[in-house]
Amino acid sequence: MTKSVDFVTLLERVQQYISERYAAALADKDKSAQLRTYIEKYLFDYGVVVEGMPFQILSDKLYCEMAEYSILTQYLGRDEIEEININGWNDIAITYTDGRIEKSAEHFYSPQHAIDIVKRLLHHSGMIIDNATPISQGHLPGNTRITALKDPIVDEDRGISVSIRLLHPSRVDRAQLVKGGNSTQKMIDFLCMCLRYGVSFVVAGATSSGKTTLLNALLSTIPDNKRIFTIESGSRELSLVRSRNGIISNNVVHTLSRPSENAAHDITQEDLVVASLRFNPDIVVVGEMRDTEAYSAVEASLTGHTVVSTIHASAADTAHMRLALLCQKRFPINFQTSLMQAGQAFPIVVYAHKLEDNSRKIMDISECVINPDGEREYRCLFRYKITGNEVKGDKFFIEGCFEQPEIMSDNLKAKLVQFGVPQSTLQKFLVKGADYV
Repeated sequence: MTKSVDFVTLLERVQQYISERYAAALADKDKSAQLRTYIEKYLFDYGVVVEGMPFQILSDKLYCEMAEYSILTQYLGRDEIEEININGWNDIAITYTDGRIEKSAEHFYSPQHAIDIVKRLLHHSGMIIDNATPISQGHLPGNTRITALKDPIVDEDRGISVSIRLLHPSRVDRAQLVKGGNSTQKMIDFLCMCLRYGVSFVVAGATSSGKTTLLNALLSTIPDNKRIFTIESGSRELSLVRSRNGIISNNVVHTLSRPSENAAHDITQEDLVVASLRFNPDIVVVGEMRDTEAYSAVEASLTGHTVVSTIHASAADTAHMRLALLCQKRFPINFQTSLMQAGQAFPIVVYAHKLEDNSRKIMDISECVINPDGEREYRCLFRYKITGNEVKGDKFFIEGCFEQPEIMSDNLKAKLVQFGVPQSTLQKFLVKGADYV
């Protein structure tokens, strides 16, 4: 005789049954096939059903709850999804790569259920979240980044709030950036020229503005015989290794910082920047400057290395301001001196931005010129000029055009020539025009 119960009650009973008799199947991922068998055995032996749910679907759902990530499993690893935002246990929003944001029709069964599933997610990277540590960051295999907050940081009735970023390395190349309206060919070629011939630059912008996507596309143009050393924190967004006929053709070292419960055993981005210089790199890539690694990156650039990175800032002057503030955390010298060094180390700043219509644009490429008195002067080499912005219903319609207000300074021209840029290549950027005629 079958007995009908609600799903949550059944889940609790099956979990208790298996933990009492087959606990190893819950703890050991290699025994996932056995776990499925035990779940089905319980359903058969006890004759339990959930109304409206066929046997196989019920078995799969129980397995998903016990061995996977509950309602999140269906979203993880999907190419068309950019972010999963858990605002609370009963409020989940999905952001798609085309900019759509949709609320999930499903939610967790309780605040504690949401916390338990997030703990399972964080377990992959050895991180925990509990009352003593209510803020936690971790990652999943496959370039998925997790940031979680639980009560008392968030309201107790919400339980937990989580941002899960699904990172998609190397999905966009430079041709797609131009075709998609992110920039012009001339702007991309200018940045590729700077990168190849030793002019360090930083890409500034907010989260999800396309900074790392741009870096991935630009770095993919580097000749195979140049060595690239990448440094990232937590999860890898850059994916630069190329192979031909099963043989790796380029010269890339990818590294990740490693936090530890004992701070003395931390491997920080700053440690990796210092280590990178012993690898004789042609280009050092710091995924994002957010702490004292900024000082080491500035020093590396000032001593002749090509360094590219991203930073959370808006436009060129604020990017250098933030860089200087981060450098002060390591070496608190005169602030104006720090600002001058930041401008010298990263003379080019690219500002990326996500507009209201969810399009991503390179809004500005500026050059920082250090005058003889040490003051900074900014030249806007390229920019996106918005000519119209309307809201119709719930949609935004933005119009604009790219333009080239100024050309590079004599100092930058001389540096590029010194580093080997052919005059014919350089000349293309000395004629005003957002793109080639």
